[in-house]
Amino acid sequence: MTSKLTADRAELEVEPRSDAPATPAVDTALIEELPTFELFFKTFGFKRIHGRVWGLLVLSRGPLSSREITEQLSISQGSTSTALTELTEWGAIRSEFDSSRRCHLHSPVGNALSIVATVFRRREQVAFQQFKQATTRSLEFVTKRYGPRDPRVVTLRSIISTCEIGDALMELVFSAVNGALGDPESILSKAINTALKLGVGLPARVLLGDERRRLADLLDGSAQETTEKE
Repeated sequence: MTSKLTADRAELEVEPRSDAPATPAVDTALIEELPTFELFFKTFGFKRIHGRVWGLLVLSRGPLSSREITEQLSISQGSTSTALTELTEWGAIRSEFDSSRRCHLHSPVGNALSIVATVFRRREQVAFQQFKQATTRSLEFVTKRYGPRDPRVVTLRSIISTCEIGDALMELVFSAVNGALGDPESILSKAINTALKLGVGLPARVLLGDERRRLADLLDGSAQETTEKE
């Protein structure tokens, strides 16, 4: 059903062609960096095409249409639509309809931390789910063949419970982190924003000196403000 909706959406969003020569959306030197994006996504259990599409949007001069992505990467329209749909679900890209071009334009989400959090959460949840499913199958087999009093039953049930607890704790932690990042007044948000500013604006050697103390002072000040409010 999803594939059909994706295909229908792709057919409706056919951008009118122009006879004017198009300026490349991404420089050749930057296109050569796309394999790095592919490898990063593949490392965490995703497909290479996800990293390739996301990398293209990151390195592009501006938002791209589905057709532009398809032509730039030399992939099928169906593959492009599927990748865009899944990247949107993971919070890695945003899509907006451009009335002048009569199609959706896609761009990367600016908050890379939220993307990384989503990637890690998905990877860990998949690992827990697979382990839990395999253990559940083993428990059913042992219980059916050897009875509920078999000593392995206790261990297998313990593993299942542990997976459920671990999954719940991860969801709680990631929800808390995302909530803190969305609150500009939270200690975590202030610390991360300061770290990013220092990392971008100053060389690493400076971060080992006065700037580290500035970050520590910020954290102490934020903690004190929180205590006073409470």
